[in-house]
Amino acid sequence: MDSGSGQPVTLRQIAREAGVSVATVSRAMRRPDAVSAETRERVLALVARHRYVPDALAASFASRKTGLVGLIVPTISNSIYAAFTEAVQGNLQASGRKLLIANTNYSAPLEAEIVHKFVESRVEGIIFTGVRRDPALYGLLRHYRIPFVITWSTSDDASIPAISFDNFAAARSATRALIAIGHQRIGLICGMSAVNDRAEQRIAGFRAGLEEAAIPFDRELVAERPFEVAEGAAAAEIMMRMAQPPTALFCANDIQALGAMFACQKLGLSIPGDVSIVGFDDLPMVRIANPPLTTVHVPAHEMGEAAAEALVSAADTQTPIRSRSLDATIVMRGSHAPYRGATSPFARRHR
Repeated sequence: MDSGSGQPVTLRQIAREAGVSVATVSRAMRRPDAVSAETRERVLALVARHRYVPDALAASFASRKTGLVGLIVPTISNSIYAAFTEAVQGNLQASGRKLLIANTNYSAPLEAEIVHKFVESRVEGIIFTGVRRDPALYGLLRHYRIPFVITWSTSDDASIPAISFDNFAAARSATRALIAIGHQRIGLICGMSAVNDRAEQRIAGFRAGLEEAAIPFDRELVAERPFEVAEGAAAAEIMMRMAQPPTALFCANDIQALGAMFACQKLGLSIPGDVSIVGFDDLPMVRIANPPLTTVHVPAHEMGEAAAEALVSAADTQTPIRSRSLDATIVMRGSHAPYRGATSPFARRHR
């Protein structure tokens, strides 16, 4: 609900409706102990009903144009987001805008807090990572007419525009590629699906690839772990020490894939002779790994440029952002090979 004119309500309108001064409304929001309980409850009820967010820049800017755009990423430790962020920033700079970057560390409450801070700062748009979040956040942005776009994940909702590649389809293709060269016992190492919709989509794609080939899905061959080299290594070691170890590992990100490679080599296994490994991202470092990693190439730079361009256009013209699908392709290198069956010394040891 708004002021009735189609515009978000102002602090002055909240004060008038509550029958108090503007200063009292401000105190109720920022220093609740400084006003009576009755006044505080009345003011905060109106704030919630009108979805009012303070304008942190109101005293500094006469117009609604701040030149600020918000980018929310789940982590800054994974270099795949660096190329993406650089592309976003370069496009925004060309349009005369500045980028505000925030890291959620995969925390939904922290992301909600960041979104509110961005609204307070009256950003001209927000670029999200992933689609799964409290729908109220999308409602808040629509209420304040702040355009937003989803990246790194597709959207089935036409009101939530996404410029991304299809995680499900990419993971299914990678799984199919391993099955096509004879692998049937395939392990999956991926992120935590409970806090990461991209990981959830990649697990679903992996599972779909198996089901299409009538290969049973084995939960013991799926490891959900944080995006760290050590976690990938630990997961791979557990799987490769099984009585019936996998003949291939699909790692749904390159960081974990590198860890898996290190662990297998430490166990004395040949890659790809004893076990094939496929990653996801195509980080620069995997191209010089030993052997170079076969992986899914993610169009991070293209996605960042396209998302920023679409957001700038929406902010300038007040036109809706249209979803766009980008291609994620498998890059064949040296870490995968056809299943060797009983000819592999490793296979013979584990028959």
